[in-house]
Amino acid sequence: MPIRSAASLKVGAIIDKTLGVIEHNIPPVLLCAAGLTVVNSAVAYFTQGMTRIADGLVIWVAGVAVGIVAAYLLVDAMVRRTGLRSRTEGDVFVAYCIMAILSTLGVLGGIVLLVIPGLVFWARWIIAAPTLIARGGSGTGALGESWERTRGAEFQILVALLALLIGPIAVIIACAVLFERADPVGIVISQFATSLTTVISLAMGLAIYGMLESQQDTPSPAG
Repeated sequence: MPIRSAASLKVGAIIDKTLGVIEHNIPPVLLCAAGLTVVNSAVAYFTQGMTRIADGLVIWVAGVAVGIVAAYLLVDAMVRRTGLRSRTEGDVFVAYCIMAILSTLGVLGGIVLLVIPGLVFWARWIIAAPTLIARGGSGTGALGESWERTRGAEFQILVALLALLIGPIAVIIACAVLFERADPVGIVISQFATSLTTVISLAMGLAIYGMLESQQDTPSPAG
């Protein structure tokens, strides 16, 4: 299949298609956001007194694992509901886990070092998940294809992400200011907003994937 660039995509179109994907997938989106909120709120509330680095690391790894599983289930549901799945092979969960771990480490590493590289990695790998789940293959292959297909569209993707994530981010900041760290209400609200950032990012990945597929004359309800 020929590789098409996302450089011609417009910020407004990305935002519009992302909202369309969310609207078309309300049940799995809400289920994912609620599930992540419940799990992460419980973890945040019951681990506040932990001071050992080892304990914190274990909790972080567990949180990442829950996030990967939730993201896989959501993207898989959205791919099926939007009619973008074309793969004939079996489950790609293991490949997805490898891809998710590699991309998470890459983005976090880039952010820790210089911030901007991490954001660029996030934008360039945004369609890796739907690419893998829709068509199959390997996790590294999906990352590579996403990197190539989004070349030249980093700015548009990041601006679209900022436009849609600024609300949840503002809520997270407000919770940190208005609520005590141990306040369960503040924890739940903050974790729900955090869950929304995950859902929005995944939906945008599928939206962009659908838009690029439609450029190749492939039927795409998401694009």
